[in-house]
Amino acid sequence: MKIAIFGAAFNPPTLGHQDAIEYISSQQPSFDSILLIPSYAHAFSKKMLSYEHRVSMLHLFAQQLNDPKIEVFPVEDQLSDGTNPIYTFDLLTYLQAEYFPDAKLSFVMGPDNQVNWHKFYKSQEVTDNWDILVVPERVAIRSTAVRDNLVNHKNIDNQVPKEVAQYINQHDLYVN
Repeated sequence: MKIAIFGAAFNPPTLGHQDAIEYISSQQPSFDSILLIPSYAHAFSKKMLSYEHRVSMLHLFAQQLNDPKIEVFPVEDQLSDGTNPIYTFDLLTYLQAEYFPDAKLSFVMGPDNQVNWHKFYKSQEVTDNWDILVVPERVAIRSTAVRDNLVNHKNIDNQVPKEVAQYINQHDLYVN
């Protein structure tokens, strides 16, 4: 079994994330599963919306993709002690040992993380033990831009799926 591990803040999930998933899905040989794993505690101390809201939005996001290979897999909360970040190495080690001992895991990253890969905790060990798939940025829609538009009361319909926009509006997220 070949599994793509796509971890991100998903703060919120965007059409840029959707394009990355489409790229992952196009790879040959194909992945049997694509796991979307929302960050619980970010390694570089990014401020994020609550984990619960991001998981809820990610479920809506995945449902609209309508692909049985795509699964929201909120597991980082199980690794967290509440204060320290969850590192890629620790996540992949946990997934391999606890859930997928016989699977081939591939860690997915964008070109921004590839540039900073040397700063990642145990990056060489990750590279030594798992495959890395660098997804090119073909659709430049960042979660930061979505949040900025929301703060400035601008439209986000061309940046996030409709269901995610509705959830954000319903819960009045990112505007305070």
